[in-house]
Amino acid sequence: MKITIKYIVFLVLIFLQINLFAQVDTYHAVIPDVPSTPALVNDLGDMLTPAEEQLLETKLEKFNTETSNEIAVVTVESLGDLEVSQFANELGRKWDIGKATKRNGVLVLISKNDRKINISPSDKLQGALPDVICSRIIRENIVPNFKNKQYYAALNEATDNIMAATKGEFTNDNTGEGVSGVSGFPVIFIILIFGFIFIAFMYFIRNKNNIYVSRRGYNYNDWTPGAGGFFGGGFGGNNNDSDGGGFGGFGGGGSGFDGGGASGSW
Repeated sequence: MKITIKYIVFLVLIFLQINLFAQVDTYHAVIPDVPSTPALVNDLGDMLTPAEEQLLETKLEKFNTETSNEIAVVTVESLGDLEVSQFANELGRKWDIGKATKRNGVLVLISKNDRKINISPSDKLQGALPDVICSRIIRENIVPNFKNKQYYAALNEATDNIMAATKGEFTNDNTGEGVSGVSGFPVIFIILIFGFIFIAFMYFIRNKNNIYVSRRGYNYNDWTPGAGGFFGGGFGGNNNDSDGGGFGGFGGGGSGFDGGGASGSW
């Protein structure tokens, strides 16, 4: 079988997209590392007393045991140079809140010095906890209490409402786990990627007679791969049409944090 230029380009693009998948666990330097002791409440900004932190932890652990939904509360000193929503999404992925296999986590993020708030649900809980509900919880439960420096009351009320909204979405099948650490790139993604590559390769072999070379260059009578996007944009580019599509496919990174939720300030 003659190797065409476009075929080589196609293989290079697949290689580049695999590299992009391999880089999903790269995070901004300001994102804190996973705590050595997993917990659902991590007061890195020192806004709660130890007793208040433990009360929230106990409540959220009980809810996690009953429903498998992970509601994590994290306070930090500063967001660095990140927007609060970007910080929340990266933190949710890095800490694997809700677990990549379930994608049923909710992160309540507070930046003490920036006075910023964000509530971000994983994609599997965005139906139960849409942006409008997240915004309402911030506006009605967190902001008024924060202005009066009632930090525990704010987070206690907010988590109560999040629990009410998400209850019943999942049934627990693995109790006794809090926020888990980073487990690495999901194996299923790697299997799917190489599965797609194998199918595409076999398709080329079966259809090699549909590729011919003319004096003016290379022409394709039948299907050709769209150079713009094999996984996300689908197959495209028939009969010398311009290549279409774009990189897509698996979205949101680990744990399903893809930008849903709402932000606010006090």
